[in-house]
Amino acid sequence: MVKGHGKKQRAQNRSRRTGAAHASAAANATHTHTPLPDMAILNGFPFLAGEDVDTDLAARLVAACRIGCQPCQKTMTAKVVKGHRPTLAALAAAVYGVLPLPPGPAASPTTRSWEPLAKAAKTDRDAGVEALAAVMRMDDEAAAELLDDALDHWAVGGATPEQIADIVTAVAPDGPAHFHTRPDTGFMEGTLPYVPGWEIDHELATTVVSAVWAGCGSCRRKLTPQVVASRATLAGLAGAVFLTPRGEPVRERPAAGPAVRAWIEQAHGKFLADGAQALLQAVDELSEDDAADLLREALDAWAASEGARDAAIGLGDLMEAPPRQRPDDPMDAFREAGVQVVTLDDLDLPEDVDPYYLAPNYGVVLMRTATPDGRPLPMLVLYPETEDAGIEDLERRTDWEHWGLHGMPEVDPRWRVRARISDRSLQGLVHVGPDGEDDHELWRAAESVSLPTAAWDLLDTAQHMLVAGPVKNADAPGALQAAGDAGELLAVVARVSFH
Repeated sequence: MVKGHGKKQRAQNRSRRTGAAHASAAANATHTHTPLPDMAILNGFPFLAGEDVDTDLAARLVAACRIGCQPCQKTMTAKVVKGHRPTLAALAAAVYGVLPLPPGPAASPTTRSWEPLAKAAKTDRDAGVEALAAVMRMDDEAAAELLDDALDHWAVGGATPEQIADIVTAVAPDGPAHFHTRPDTGFMEGTLPYVPGWEIDHELATTVVSAVWAGCGSCRRKLTPQVVASRATLAGLAGAVFLTPRGEPVRERPAAGPAVRAWIEQAHGKFLADGAQALLQAVDELSEDDAADLLREALDAWAASEGARDAAIGLGDLMEAPPRQRPDDPMDAFREAGVQVVTLDDLDLPEDVDPYYLAPNYGVVLMRTATPDGRPLPMLVLYPETEDAGIEDLERRTDWEHWGLHGMPEVDPRWRVRARISDRSLQGLVHVGPDGEDDHELWRAAESVSLPTAAWDLLDTAQHMLVAGPVKNADAPGALQAAGDAGELLAVVARVSFH
């Protein structure tokens, strides 16, 4: 639990209720939406050249969305819809064209029909012109639908306002600057087998993959020597596609030498197998030519499927499900009636009082399961440890999906199972907020218990854990299945954070 967590969480809850910014809510002052994200990137779309894209308005709107200020969001949305259609097109194009993100399951028909134009606009200027024209022709209701869908991504897609400028990167090799998609290659740090002493250059990996996804041959050629020289980065890029089940062994062809073919064939599907670490280390022994061949094959695999990001998580065929909405707070009815409601979050607790013990608590049982393709995966089952812990509490405090033990729940890297390396023990289960601090703590180890060697090795290899609950008498035979059959089981795949 971070110091001052209770005060921080109370301010966050007050912010959500009042629409005030977090800092202002904490100080009980008039809210402002700061810091504003840098939206200069919205001026980089060729099909919007000469159009009046109001980046200041866009920044204020995104900032309002990020802190949940409904009054300001409503006011500025109406302003964008009625008088700033190029700004609307830029905001939507950044999400559905540059990233590109698919429309969510709850996206409007307007967004679903417009999104293909945004994707095509990356390489086809005429499609971009058509995309802008379509936005200009929309009635206010349709335009508002497109903007609302795009803002959903802007509000949660980047962890912090400072990261908003990293949605795209401008690269200017030998001509005018152009934009490349920014993938998140940081997953390699937490999902590939750990290789002592190797440091992956995630910024370099991100930049070269962005060039590949944009089809930019000049940037790819320019970056190749740097990646070949950074063997840890090369191993990460190759391992992310060839160690996983979706990576295909390279076929016999002149473009790849025998050393590269042998490496890829040995690596195929070996993500959780013994020797995966040695395969990654073997990249360091490749000649310059063979390393360049391996990079070419790996980048071709990245180019063939942007879904390589999901494959690299190592959990393969995860079931897609719409986000679950938290249930309404029963106290809202009293608030709407004008009755003042005082909750734990409204109280200013002394600094020496730990809010963890004032909230519902859970215990855990360590288990083992398997992914749909048969690979072992550690599992943590929660059971209620206090009377107020249970399904209703988890529904309020998490976005976990209802799970019936079929397929796999979704991966949410912000949920972390913390593990301590020094004594090989599990320390807690927390949710990390956009500011990098813990905003929910569901379980904390009362004492340190070292895991058996086999359990720790699996944890170290998988670096993800399926978390499910609540289950009364979790270690009783059939209890987990019964909870799933009754529809009273929530689950998520969390990331293991080693300390």
